[in-house]
Amino acid sequence: MATKISYLSDDELPDDNILKYSYVKYTFSNPNKLNYAGVYDDLGTPFLFEVKGNLLLLKNDVGFVLNTMRIIENTPEKLVLASASQRGDLEDPKAIKYTLYNEKLVQRSLALSPDDIFSIKGTDTTYKSGQKIYAQFKGPAFQTYIYDRIRNNKKDVKSGEFDCTFIIDENGKPDSLRIIQGINPKFDAEYVKAFNSAKNMWIPAQHNGKNVKVLMDLSLQYFTSDQALPSYFNGQKANAAYQNKDHELALYYFDKALEAKGDDTDNLYKRGICKQMLGNIKGACADWNKIKLLGKNIADELLLKYCK
Repeated sequence: MATKISYLSDDELPDDNILKYSYVKYTFSNPNKLNYAGVYDDLGTPFLFEVKGNLLLLKNDVGFVLNTMRIIENTPEKLVLASASQRGDLEDPKAIKYTLYNEKLVQRSLALSPDDIFSIKGTDTTYKSGQKIYAQFKGPAFQTYIYDRIRNNKKDVKSGEFDCTFIIDENGKPDSLRIIQGINPKFDAEYVKAFNSAKNMWIPAQHNGKNVKVLMDLSLQYFTSDQALPSYFNGQKANAAYQNKDHELALYYFDKALEAKGDDTDNLYKRGICKQMLGNIKGACADWNKIKLLGKNIADELLLKYCK
């Protein structure tokens, strides 16, 4: 997983570069498979890869090269990559450099605190799922798995939010499902059916080399077309302006997108960046704090930097 993303010169990326505070995780599986994820608990998008000399070639499923990275350092503990041409001779100081460390090494460096514990019953401890410690779903993402199975059953859900918690025990078995907020009885029953179908698809969490119990949570959201379409199209316009560093125009469209769907954490994150780039630090902190309240940690570094 990436612990630092910078320019090849080691200069910091500007705050409005979305990569600066991004979580990046590469999962390699022999002989030639690679998954790329932007969150810790998702296996992510599958690719093929090939190593040619000092080059890492990322390919689609038919073998077409999508991206080329130059390998600067490669050990069992650390992988350093930089964007490169297919010849591998690019020395542009503005090339992006990714410094990635073995995830288990990073997890061991993040000490668990009392806040990471859900419950203690005698000698039986259940931890809260998070980047430090979590059970891994064997598919790309548990949320995607659930969405697909409920969607395929064609349940009539126009809008609503579904929230639940459950425990993955030391043997990787799901237990103690609790529906915190349901949508309707039919939907909730379909969720339980899909949840139970995945009972053999978990790898248990580990702490100090031992399997442990973790409390997981899942949120599913559905929106009407009146909510989803304005959010989507205004978000597209906002992102285009954001890429062009037109922060004023991006802010205008992020406002429109968030009027329709106010809990879109990606839009909140980038709107906060726009406000920060335009000098409105309090407004930026308000957006990033809302992300925190929504249970996401993607803005934590920005909160530490600007919102003490």
